[in-house]
Amino acid sequence: MDGFEQTFPVSSVAGEDDAGDTRRKEPSGLLNRAALFLAAGLLVTGLLVTGLFITGLLGTAPALAQDSGNNGDATEADPAASKEPQPVLIDVTTSEKTLLSIVDAGPPHLQEGETATAETAYSAFQRGWFLTALGLATPLAELGDKAAQALLGVLHEAGLGIQQDKGKAADWYALAAAQGDAGSAMQLAQLYLLGTGVETDKKKAADYFEQAANAGNPSALYNLALLYQEGEGRPFNEQKARELLEEAAQLNDPEAQYALGLSYLEAQSGLNDPGQGAFWLGRAARRGHTSAQVYYGILRFQGKGVDPNEAEAGDWFERAATSGNPVAMNRLARIYANGRGREQNFAAAAGWHLIARTLGVSDLSLDRIVESLDEETLAEARKLAEQYSATLMAPSEDPARESP
Repeated sequence: MDGFEQTFPVSSVAGEDDAGDTRRKEPSGLLNRAALFLAAGLLVTGLLVTGLFITGLLGTAPALAQDSGNNGDATEADPAASKEPQPVLIDVTTSEKTLLSIVDAGPPHLQEGETATAETAYSAFQRGWFLTALGLATPLAELGDKAAQALLGVLHEAGLGIQQDKGKAADWYALAAAQGDAGSAMQLAQLYLLGTGVETDKKKAADYFEQAANAGNPSALYNLALLYQEGEGRPFNEQKARELLEEAAQLNDPEAQYALGLSYLEAQSGLNDPGQGAFWLGRAARRGHTSAQVYYGILRFQGKGVDPNEAEAGDWFERAATSGNPVAMNRLARIYANGRGREQNFAAAAGWHLIARTLGVSDLSLDRIVESLDEETLAEARKLAEQYSATLMAPSEDPARESP
């Protein structure tokens, strides 16, 4: 096993960029959180009214359908009043529709004497009526409504209903955060961390992350932990970083679970615990974190912090490989080449190696295996490679090509 374990160095996966490692070595490493900006902004004050809006829409839809029916545009509102059987499936593309889409319903309408609220503005935003949302939220925000201020931050940051201006977004987020809005604090922290719309200021980023973390935001806990871990915006404190990661991990944040597992396996100050490291990497792996799947597969193969199981290790490599992780592809190719955890299969080994090599993960020992294959086996390998990499390269019938 020792010889084969050397082909699976832990650091080669956990520290390589091509492993899909989400640990932040530079500020850009936190960009994996950027996709959550808009969603975080929508959670700002508890005024995200998805449930209320859907309930309201379902409650008003029959009335809307009935009104349409009076104009001859819909079936009768009461199925029992019609002698004709009602269709099980309704083609909503026809003029005889009885279902109204959110767009069909139009922007929210205020009744006579009714005053617009931030909830009204959010309702318009959710329906995609961004200009209406902007018009409703602006006067409320100017009067100090923190939910409306947060919504204006989202609209300016994403450029919805107005020209994109992340500087103005930061201004609105700052006003809402000053009133205790945790979602706005999270958004503003990201802007300061990345220098988007504002000057980069990791101290301010850490302050706003802390505000959001105190409200139980797992992403804020994770990002604040990384700043403590790296000594940026907060003094280096590995123990504090771990405490924050544990809080976020307990909230089922897979990034935090992965980072926590790494902290137990690669701690710089003697706080290592392979068992805890394997536990948290396993949790992250089961939640679909591909880098955790690769690393956990290595731990399973080597029996580090967990009972050894080569077959299960192969399963984890395969999960990550089929998700597009090139390091997992390389490890799976080695599994097949050595017949460890999988029945030896040189065609499968070569196929996964060809894909991994195309994606930048080289392996001289696997290159030699490919060179030794007969044309029939190589054709089978190329067929597998092209099956899993159709978006990366055009299929080829030329067996002389070095990679598919």
